[in-house]
Parts: sequence; C-alpha cells; structure tokens
Amino acid sequence: MKPDSSLKFDQNGNPKPYYGNTIISFVNEEAMAIFRQACQVQERLKQTSFADCLAFLPPSSFHITVLTLCREIDRNTGYWPEWIQRTAPFGEVDRLLEDRVRQIPVPDDIWMEIEECELTKIIVKPCTEEDDRRLRRYRDEVSAAVGIRHWWHESFRFHISLDYKVKELSLSQEAERSYVCSELTRELKSGAKPFLLPAPRFVIFNDMMSYEQELSKRGGVH
Repeated sequence: MKPDSSLKFDQNGNPKPYYGNTIISFVNEEAMAIFRQACQVQERLKQTSFADCLAFLPPSSFHITVLTLCREIDRNTGYWPEWIQRTAPFGEVDRLLEDRVRQIPVPDDIWMEIEECELTKIIVKPCTEEDDRRLRRYRDEVSAAVGIRHWWHESFRFHISLDYKVKELSLSQEAERSYVCSELTRELKSGAKPFLLPAPRFVIFNDMMSYEQELSKRGGVH
C-alpha cells in the first residue's frame, strides 16, 4: 500500500486531487491561541534542514480532525457505505452523508490540550475523561449513522496537521527532527493552555489544501 502522503502530494510537495469528506473543528483564526502556536511550530519546521522533505499546509486549512468519513479512494472497498451505490457521483455522496451527520447532536464545551509535537502534526487530546468520553461517543454515533468505521477508529489520536512528509529524511536529519520535535513539545506543553474544541463541522475537500462547508465547491468528480 502506498504511503498516505504519496496519494496526496508528489515528491515536489504539489498537492494531488484527493476527494472526500470529513468532520473537523477549524483552528484557523488569529484569535485562537492554538492557531498562533501551530503557525509558530510550522515556521520553526520551515527553518530546519529537512524542510524540503515536507509539503507544508496553508494555515487557513488548520483543523482538528474529529472523524474521517468517505473518500474517493474508498470506493469499492469495505469503507464505502453499504447504503450508497458504489457508482454514485461524489457530489451525491457528500449530500447523503451530510444529511445523516446533521442529525447527530454536536458536543460542546469539550476542552483539549496539547500532548506532543511530531514531524507532521501537533497531537492534542481531551483534557478530562469526561471530555474524552463525550467526544468519542459523538464519533461512535456518527460512525454508526453513516456506516463508516475505519480500522484506526479506536486508536485515533486527535491532531492538527502542519505538513506531509514527501521525501525520506537522512540520518542527520532524523537526529535534528528528534531534537526539534522534543524542544517544540516541551515549549508547547509549558506555554500552551487548554482550549475549547471549536464546533465540529461536516466539510468536503478536493485536496489537502482547503476544506469547504459549501457542497457546491466539490471539484473534479461530481
């Protein structure tokens, strides 16, 4: 199986068409401390010797993935909802899934905190067991309603994607990555405060550069 990043970007960091829908919480506004911190981390990564091994995402796309739904690459696999025709245009898939997702109450007042910084993402987690229980219950309810449950459903770690790795790092770059990510984790955990998870939204994407709430913005496959 191809690495996930190779389906989304070429080796020069150019985005490939990648159609799907998902549920996310946007963290892309200047007023959000977590957004400003994510931008700072991304800028630090851009100054490293391994920066050209990464395809950086625009800050306008920063979000926390709540639940992966359906993607074009899932067509004719076990992750395609049984109740949707396998030949259905993806624009129709968007509409059908959004309708079911809309019927599930969205949790509010869920507090999150930073867990660690990795090469491509900032890992975050619910602050308390109750926050975790409520957020995962929402994921379970949506998953059951739409008939999609990916293999990583139980082990999923909430995160903010900053970039995708498009080239392998050398041994020296791996050593630098380990040091930089450790330092960034330490700085984030000491300086970042818990934050409220923005309301989860059903969105569509045509590649990894932007996420849209307007279904009319579906491109390529309709």
